[in-house]
Amino acid sequence: MPLLFSTIKALPTPLDDHLAKNALQPYFRDALAAPVSQLQLTPSQLQYAIFNYLPNWVNKLMWLRNKLVKIAGFNVTESNMVPPSDDLQVGDQAGFLTVIKKLDDEIISYADDKHMTFYLSVKKCENTVVVSSLVNQKTRIGQIYVNCILPFHYFIARIVINNAIKANRI
Repeated sequence: MPLLFSTIKALPTPLDDHLAKNALQPYFRDALAAPVSQLQLTPSQLQYAIFNYLPNWVNKLMWLRNKLVKIAGFNVTESNMVPPSDDLQVGDQAGFLTVIKKLDDEIISYADDKHMTFYLSVKKCENTVVVSSLVNQKTRIGQIYVNCILPFHYFIARIVINNAIKANRI
């Protein structure tokens, strides 16, 4: 029986990339690699193709999450804020994230509030995309939150990447 996400590989924590220099203790960091068959796609287009097609059940979980964490002082978005284009530029909103750096091979976005700062990197490496996240936990509430959502993060990140592969969007 094949593994559920056999084409998606967890990578060792990158220590020398653009996100690494933003890491502040305590933090959570992960990186996933997946094959890309649409080799003409830019990192911006890859980010769009992966994260702008969330399953309805994920959107419902995010709605519930927003209702719960707003009470604890987390910043939440009231709408999906789908970008009007897959050509994201610095300053553009992509979901709850803001694009802060755009390079030829990588796009980096982030969100910040009093409990944590979240970074997302989508990097194209030949025929592979590496999706990496970094969460700096600023408060005890931020640490508790990250520990509570890690099982969801693990599964949802792989689901959305896998869905993009199956739909031939990446």
